[in-house]
Amino acid sequence: MRFLQLLTKSVFISALLLSQGWAMEHRELTIKAAYLFRLSLFVEWPPSKLSPTGSEPMLFCVAGDQGMSEALKTALADKSINQHKIEVAEVQLRDDLSACHLLYLPRHIQTPKPFLQAVASYPVLTVGETEAFYRQGGMIYLYNKENRIRFAINEQAAKRAGLELRAQLLHLAD
Repeated sequence: MRFLQLLTKSVFISALLLSQGWAMEHRELTIKAAYLFRLSLFVEWPPSKLSPTGSEPMLFCVAGDQGMSEALKTALADKSINQHKIEVAEVQLRDDLSACHLLYLPRHIQTPKPFLQAVASYPVLTVGETEAFYRQGGMIYLYNKENRIRFAINEQAAKRAGLELRAQLLHLAD
């Protein structure tokens, strides 16, 4: 009987800890989704990539992270940028990444260079979570500092891609 009580308590505590961990991860994904949306509000894509009329959707691509893809789909379901509806796609390196307007590389992508090379000649805003991403030419690096999400900007990488980052965004970066 005592064993059964201990087992029940340990299962309950494990379930509670797992649900708290899931809630924290879900909250972090939701915050990052909001960051991606807000960051993109301060970016100008060339008319060849995104027409000023708002007729075609903006494509936010997420490299191999279903959780982030789902968080983005939920957070951006009714959002638009300059009358462009936002669509979200989970992508792999073998996909045509040139169709993306924003390419997000989560921290588990430890080798970002092939993704960055795949979009190097296209106006695709790249956002990632590793220092390697930033050092290898990524545009916006998201990182945690003092339990807050911060970002750094590689303005030269954005310029090379034909993207214009507004001054307000540049002033907010670390």
